[in-house]
Amino acid sequence: MNMGRTESDPPVDTATAPPPARHPAFPALLVLAQFGLLLAVLTPVVVALSVKLSVLAPENTEAVQGPILAVGSIMAIIAAPVFGNLSDRTTSRFGRRRPWLVGGAIAGTGALALVGAATEIWQVFVGTALAQLAINASTAAVGALYADQIPERLRGRIGALIGVATNFGAIGGALIGTLLADSIFWTFVVPGLVAVVLVTALAAVIDDPPADRSAIAPASLSDIGRAFTWPVRGHRDFSVNLLSRFLIWMGYTTLIGFQTLMFIQRFGVAPQEVAVYALMATGTAGAATLVGSVGGGWVSDRLDRRRYFVLGSGLVIGAGLVLLGLAGSVGAALLAGVVVGFGLGVYLASDLALAARLVPDPANTGRYMGIVQLASIAPQVLVPFAAPVLLSAGTGAPNYLLLFAAAGAVSIVGSSLMVFVRSVR
Repeated sequence: MNMGRTESDPPVDTATAPPPARHPAFPALLVLAQFGLLLAVLTPVVVALSVKLSVLAPENTEAVQGPILAVGSIMAIIAAPVFGNLSDRTTSRFGRRRPWLVGGAIAGTGALALVGAATEIWQVFVGTALAQLAINASTAAVGALYADQIPERLRGRIGALIGVATNFGAIGGALIGTLLADSIFWTFVVPGLVAVVLVTALAAVIDDPPADRSAIAPASLSDIGRAFTWPVRGHRDFSVNLLSRFLIWMGYTTLIGFQTLMFIQRFGVAPQEVAVYALMATGTAGAATLVGSVGGGWVSDRLDRRRYFVLGSGLVIGAGLVLLGLAGSVGAALLAGVVVGFGLGVYLASDLALAARLVPDPANTGRYMGIVQLASIAPQVLVPFAAPVLLSAGTGAPNYLLLFAAAGAVSIVGSSLMVFVRSVR
């Protein structure tokens, strides 16, 4: 059923699809590359950074961790649209996306090594910032390749798997944290090495011609600012979808950033043992995400009604976050994580496909998919600053009920914005 279109949003041509990848292994390698990059980014967030800071700053771990995560996220916000825009303009003989894909992973691994070897808090700050900047340059190239080369009829399924890589990156991070609990240095470095291997495999098979020099205007400093802009007036639905994405990821980022700390502070888990509990949480939620994404991706592609899936799944994510805030035991927290995970899986099955369809200019997919990525990264800046305020509300123990109830409400509002998207179903 066609829901109608606004004058400001031109009809989306669903018959025109990007050319399919020439190499049959491309879709699988694209998903694996995203997994490797998210493994490198999320291992510190899920477990390694908390353990590192509990040693370097045992008296104020929570107060230090928030700003470090925020600084790293600011670097990620800069990287996503800027490097996406630069990749659109890259005329290297190695292609448009390949230099940023491989170079970002290698540089990011070096920065993670700095964090792992750090003996001072400032070194953790610097290493985290550089790692986020470099690795998100690489993920910007992955997003551009998705929009460039995955056909519309497969975007739900492939987008779901790329999204599931987020959850399995967290699971892998918890597993690495468990296996390498005696070596915090390698807990940071091994995920980066995995990312380098996987993105190099992807780079070896992609069809990646350089940008046409004659079609590119001379580079200027204004290009940096332009990378963060889009034609709002003619593409209202793109803007609405960005805001919806931002709010839903605000909720989920709260879970990713503070669930491990909740195990320590609410349930009394020792820092040396928290990796096991983090693995349990991410494993059970990851299984639910996989179920939701595989089923949701297939149905989303068949029905071609992306926005309804975003609306419903955001409501489920919000409900799960409220349940997490109410959890009085590890078991209850795991169950709430399963609810969030299932909602996330269905959400991922449609969100990226919807965003790619609403891109204002297919000739600059790197730039616009970078902006889409920014909407899911920006919460990583705001949540670490907002969360301590909510946690400190009231008296006594940290107020995780207020924190996750607020996160759930924000996710529900974000999903509800889908009723205003009219140019696609």
